[in-house]
Amino acid sequence: MNIVVTVKAVPETLKFDRETKRIERSGVKTILNPLDLIASEEARKLRVKTGGTLTAVSMAPPDKGEVLKELFKYGFDRVILLSDKIFGGADTLATAYVLSAGIRKFVKDFDVIFQGDYSLDGSTGQLGGELAAMLNIPYLSHVVKIQDNIVSRLTESNVEEFSVKFPAVLSVESRANNGVTTDLFALLKNEDKEVEIYTNSELGADVDRCGLSGSKTTVLSLVQNEIEANPNLVKENAGKEVVEFLSKAGVL
Repeated sequence: MNIVVTVKAVPETLKFDRETKRIERSGVKTILNPLDLIASEEARKLRVKTGGTLTAVSMAPPDKGEVLKELFKYGFDRVILLSDKIFGGADTLATAYVLSAGIRKFVKDFDVIFQGDYSLDGSTGQLGGELAAMLNIPYLSHVVKIQDNIVSRLTESNVEEFSVKFPAVLSVESRANNGVTTDLFALLKNEDKEVEIYTNSELGADVDRCGLSGSKTTVLSLVQNEIEANPNLVKENAGKEVVEFLSKAGVL
């Protein structure tokens, strides 16, 4: 199977620019989105069973290529970074458009696309459905297990099983596994591999559907709550303490 995983490079800690109402990314350590690594492990296990290729696709500034290069040690054959100034400021819709265009252009014959249920910075959970719609293929969220073409997903009360006709997009739940596994053979095999970086010159996406131009979401206001460094520890009469606290806060 030709397996794709969409991976996002996210800031380790979240800070917001109050003027632009966007997440500050400069000067902040970047990591691979944790849930995308959970998805990567499910993808890796499937590739072990079926053979084929394992490709990561991401949209980010070019300096994120170094953190994305870490994916080679998890057994990825290719890591593709779509990077262009016109992609900047994208919401999930514009991001899904660029990723779908990149997958069509640079992967083509894929059988399944994995991703994490949500990203650490946005946490919307919207990307998977939008990506599947643009590629006109089935979509399942909260996935915890893949066995052949039977996909198990969590609901609020139980586990559902679906027979899925591939290709499809699968958003993987955090409880699917314990995290991505380092492939020792891949460390030797892929040590000289580089991230493939493509701008819109190679991609040829519609600029009106990229970045801010293609985004349909507008942030009208922003509130960031500061957590106290020394919270009160309640050991007795917890119910009474909570009610008094909520009363003082004006909630009750």
